Amino acid sequence: MNCHPGNMKLCGVVTLGPKGQVVIPNEIRKALQLQPGDSLAMVLKDNKYIWLVRNEDMTDLMQYVEENK
Repeated sequence: MNCHPGNMKLCGVVTLGPKGQVVIPNEIRKALQLQPGDSLAMVLKDNKYIWLVRNEDMTDLMQYVEENK
């Protein structure tokens, strides 16, 4: 699967576990250089989309959302 963090595309599928946990696919963790203990914000858009965003990238996401309403 070809996953590029700068583009919006399907980069993997996760399954919700019995405790509500999901595992971020390894390819995405590597592409975003995520490490255990990293803090991610969860953003719900239009009760349809969930985005996980590193806290330090939150400003960029909010700007993108405003520009693409």
